[in-house]
Amino acid sequence: MLKNGVRNTSRCLARASRYNAHHSLPTIRYFTSLTTSPRWGGNQTRSYVLTFAGIITVAGLYAGSRSRIYLDDSVDVNEEQRIDPDGGVSGAKGSKKSGESSKIDVREDLRVEGWRTDKANGKEKGYITMEEVARHDLAHDAWVVVEGKVFDVTEFHKYHPGGSQIIVANAGRDIFKPIHPPKTLENNLPPESFKGLVDPKAAANSLKAYEAEQQRVEQARNALPPVETMLGLDELQDAAESFLSPRVINYYGASSLDGYSTAENRTAFRKCRLIPRVMRDVTTVRPQTTIFGVPSALPIYISPASNALLGHPEGELNIVRGASKTGIVQGVSAAASFPLDEILQEKAKMDQETGTKMGMVYQVYLSRDRRKNVEQLKEVVDGGVQALILTVDSNVGDHRQSTEKLKGARGDAQPGVRMGPIANSDQWHDASQNWDDLKFIREYAPGLPIYLKGVSHIEDVRLAKKHGLAGCILSNHGGRQLDGARTGFDSLRSIYAQDPQLIKDLEIYIDGGCRRGHEVLQALAFGAKGVGLGRPFLYAQAAYGEKGVIRAVRIMEKEIATAMQLMGVTELSQIKPDMVECLQEIWK
Repeated sequence: MLKNGVRNTSRCLARASRYNAHHSLPTIRYFTSLTTSPRWGGNQTRSYVLTFAGIITVAGLYAGSRSRIYLDDSVDVNEEQRIDPDGGVSGAKGSKKSGESSKIDVREDLRVEGWRTDKANGKEKGYITMEEVARHDLAHDAWVVVEGKVFDVTEFHKYHPGGSQIIVANAGRDIFKPIHPPKTLENNLPPESFKGLVDPKAAANSLKAYEAEQQRVEQARNALPPVETMLGLDELQDAAESFLSPRVINYYGASSLDGYSTAENRTAFRKCRLIPRVMRDVTTVRPQTTIFGVPSALPIYISPASNALLGHPEGELNIVRGASKTGIVQGVSAAASFPLDEILQEKAKMDQETGTKMGMVYQVYLSRDRRKNVEQLKEVVDGGVQALILTVDSNVGDHRQSTEKLKGARGDAQPGVRMGPIANSDQWHDASQNWDDLKFIREYAPGLPIYLKGVSHIEDVRLAKKHGLAGCILSNHGGRQLDGARTGFDSLRSIYAQDPQLIKDLEIYIDGGCRRGHEVLQALAFGAKGVGLGRPFLYAQAAYGEKGVIRAVRIMEKEIATAMQLMGVTELSQIKPDMVECLQEIWK
């Protein structure tokens, strides 16, 4: 009986290999995921968006499983073949021992919990059923399915830069297309995290529904009004949200806890009023400047923001193209959907096409495992990135309550009650990071200017100056980390009021909440070198791809130029603090 079981399992694995070979997915990346869950009964299929930053690619997954299963088309596993005690495959067609390409190592996999052997119930021997996968949907017991392979991500989700909740919200599901750079799982999951293969019939059903969802999204995108009719960044967001999945919308707009800081990012600018000068010749204005030491057409840049692929299959590549064609600087997220080398290749292609070298900076998170940072920094240096953005306000994980509620809406009796605690991350967060870590970064990225992102307190800006950093980005992480943290614009005004010379001595940028050209001028009046925008470009590319990115820049370009003329200035340096009046908070 054991012999037959092993032989049948081997046959199943061979069939699965051939199935994957003949049903390979297109090479383009997708931004949604599919789930077919028996909990809902019948054949009801629901589409969910893969809303986590840093998980899963085909290459990484396949590499992660190769240590377990080796299949060779030249040797068919048939009735006359058997598994030798040492793991080799032998039979009528010859014998191949352990270590050769036809090896099928299923000894451990036969012990995987949940493998079904009841053909009467329509389940092939050796496959994990979707019913079994669906049982593992908790923070302390999280499985996902990726292209027919089942992985245990219970530990991995605790380390995730996009937050633990968004991974757990997708646990127990069939996530059909990976959205993150190769080697994500390979570098972060031990071999034992691979649990086995899911029933190909279930995978095929999910793929069918997945493709139907992709068609729906594409049709909705094509039905949008012409991009030229978009007159504001909020309109681009509305266009994207008109067809994006609730889970994508939640991920892009998610805030920590009550969302106070996220809301304040927008309202902070509205507390200030502009005081224009008149009777000045403003026939020609020059909004050009330098951002992170790189020439820029405008005093704005694209802030690092993860998972652009959730909104559009071209993701960050759309942003590269749009930034290159409009002459602004792109900040690349450490949790980008595409690997850095692909992004750099696209940049090189655009540099050649436009004849101008675009500006690109890269975001760095310090990992407790510094070896991973060494590899990352080497790639950045070799790739010709012009500066590093060291994010320092994510030393521990976040607490995005809205994402937890989506988990509850999926079927839990009480929203969020089954969610486990957010753990400190060895992989993506380091609670021990301190100023001495700058030596490490400089050792492996010599000569690259470093900007601290996530600074709020004036003393930290002073310490940045003391340690010879190029500058700071005043930010509260879009309200996704510490709820109640002061906005970047409010921090700028406070620091300027206390020590205006400090802002002149360093390059100071802000991000968070800016949506209009005149708001950029408000920040520049208090000494900011430029303003970063993250979410607006995610929505723009989600709705219209590369054209959406270009349109977003053109909207800001027109608004900035018009605001300069109405303010009576022709150069950005002419904008002074006495041209902006800010209302005092009621408690002062």
